[in-house]
Amino acid sequence: MGFAVSWMAFKGKSKADVLAALQLRDTGESDEANESPISGDEFPDGWYVLFLNDYDHAWVKPAALATLSAGCEIIACQIEEHVMASSAVMYANGRRVWAVAHQGDGDDIYDLTVEGTPPQNFAGIRQRLTKEQESEGGRAADVDYIFDVPLDLASSICGYRHDQAEFDWGEPKFTSLAKK
Repeated sequence: MGFAVSWMAFKGKSKADVLAALQLRDTGESDEANESPISGDEFPDGWYVLFLNDYDHAWVKPAALATLSAGCEIIACQIEEHVMASSAVMYANGRRVWAVAHQGDGDDIYDLTVEGTPPQNFAGIRQRLTKEQESEGGRAADVDYIFDVPLDLASSICGYRHDQAEFDWGEPKFTSLAKK
């Protein structure tokens, strides 16, 4: 079993503004294991994170991200572990700033598509994980470290990663969200 999910992190819009834009309400019910279709949490550093139990959710499509990022920044990730696909994208004020994607079940485990100008730390993340891939046997390895490049990049910006339960600042307290 693996993840097939998406998540979005908003900076520059309040929780109330994000929920209003998406016509959602907070039920107040704890969603500790992110089992609800949609859940959210406010992080101490100002990011509001939505967890979506849907790899291909409409809100992580380019048109939606452009609209939702008006007046703020959004980091969005898509994770499909069954085919080792991962992506991270950043939108700010209606425009895509950068995108990094990996498709591990293709012809090349080193596949990494980069568009725009990712943050400076991207090169170091890519280099570190490529080195780990090489140390495990490169293309013949039974692991896919390149899958983590987009996810580590997104995490380095907003401090969240879908497969972690605890962070330097503590534990997320996601609550279930529902349509208004």
